[in-house]
Amino acid sequence: MSLFRFTCPAVLLLTAACASPGTSFEDVMRRTKPQLPTPARPDPLTYGTRPENPVRVGWGDKGVMAYFKLLRGPQGQAVAWRRMGDCCEFTQVDGQAHEQGRLTIFEVTYEGLDTPVVLYVDAFTGGSVYAPWGFLLDGQGDAPPPTGTEPEVIDL
Repeated sequence: MSLFRFTCPAVLLLTAACASPGTSFEDVMRRTKPQLPTPARPDPLTYGTRPENPVRVGWGDKGVMAYFKLLRGPQGQAVAWRRMGDCCEFTQVDGQAHEQGRLTIFEVTYEGLDTPVVLYVDAFTGGSVYAPWGFLLDGQGDAPPPTGTEPEVIDL
């Protein structure tokens, strides 16, 4: 009988603890749910302008063309670009696969820019793309589209 006296209050205490606010199944799952890390945005001051922080467009030449069609000057000016060559070969290890690639160097300018900007582009590795410092991507920012241009559909 004395065992029953101690067991009953212990069960009631556990039941009350489980029913208390903040301990529902959903709350427990919310607290223990693993949070996936959000990808860090690259350093905006060196993004695209340094080989260690290239624009990762992926999709080969199609990705490069699509990126440069969207790239604009700070007031929405269309850009002109020229391929300068390749540099910085790398080997990417993904599990068992080893992929080799290289960066491509482009000289980019727009009307009103005094000195062209050199951009390093990785056409082999995809990722989130941004506009380098001093540029915009069409559809982002507050710059109006250049006059006389129509939106273009880009198939990748």
